[in-house]
Amino acid sequence: MKRWRKLMTISSLFAASVPLSMQPQEAFKAKELLQKDLQAYAGGELVLSVGEITIAPGASGSRHRHPGPTFVYVLEGAVEIELEGAPAKVYRAGETFYEDPHQLHISTKNGSKAEPARILVYHLSHKGEPLTLAER
Repeated sequence: MKRWRKLMTISSLFAASVPLSMQPQEAFKAKELLQKDLQAYAGGELVLSVGEITIAPGASGSRHRHPGPTFVYVLEGAVEIELEGAPAKVYRAGETFYEDPHQLHISTKNGSKAEPARILVYHLSHKGEPLTLAER
């Protein structure tokens, strides 16, 4: 249940940067799909969390970091991602990207004004660690 609240925090962080005209329709809607303790395999307190995030048409997210490695697969639509050390890039359905631990995630945008985008996010973290940290 704690992980679910953390995923909802992700949604809230992104929603805070969305124009008020878009607020009635959730800008970023997170759904936890899996949380698995990897201690038996990894020998530490590692946790794999998998979530699906739906990004409303025209929505953009705020700056943040993830403490652990993050792997993303675009299920539907297209998202523009800007990460520290790289120019912004558009990822379309079927494409993937990776974020290093603590790498600044500068922006996330759904450039479509009509269609939502959906991404599948895999986070590796330590037990009890937040999945996302807001960056000011």
